[in-house]
Amino acid sequence: MTTYKCTRCDWAGQKEELKHVPVCPDCATGHSPLYRMMKKGDLLECPSCSWSGPPENALREPECPECEDQYLREE
Repeated sequence: MTTYKCTRCDWAGQKEELKHVPVCPDCATGHSPLYRMMKKGDLLECPSCSWSGPPENALREPECPECEDQYLREE
């Protein structure tokens, strides 16, 4: 079984414990708490570029559930 470890806070856990956040498919914005994808009605909107679309079109990438860092290492 694969264990993931955060490079910032040393959190370690399984894939099921990771938090998945929506990320812009055009510019990859979405991991920073200051630049999360914004919800406008039924659509998600990127704060950095002009991308707008339904939530299923956005990428979903994992991040640390403790510190929200996107850099995880597989062990």
